[in-house]
Amino acid sequence: MEICAPEICWGSAPRGAAPLTFAKECSSRDEMRAYFEGLLSGWAMKHSSMDEYIAQGDTVVARGSTAWINKQTGKRAETPKVDFWRFRDGKAVEFYEYFDAACVAAAAA
Repeated sequence: MEICAPEICWGSAPRGAAPLTFAKECSSRDEMRAYFEGLLSGWAMKHSSMDEYIAQGDTVVARGSTAWINKQTGKRAETPKVDFWRFRDGKAVEFYEYFDAACVAAAAA
């Protein structure tokens, strides 16, 4: 949380669509904290790795993969993942994550 500006613009590919209601847009660190609380209440991380980074000016794009187990269904979701970051004055002011939302939603069903 410390690397993020208080008014960070945070987004996720599912945009809060059921069953991934936790993955909605946020406009502050407090809302971002709620995102993580929702994520971790329903999912257990198996791995997350970023293997490639592209940086230009105040922007960083990271590409990797992640896998999670849904705590209710026991199903595993493994997906490629791309994160977009924008920084200002040493703090993240914008973040957007892209992943296979259909795969993750299927693991929740």
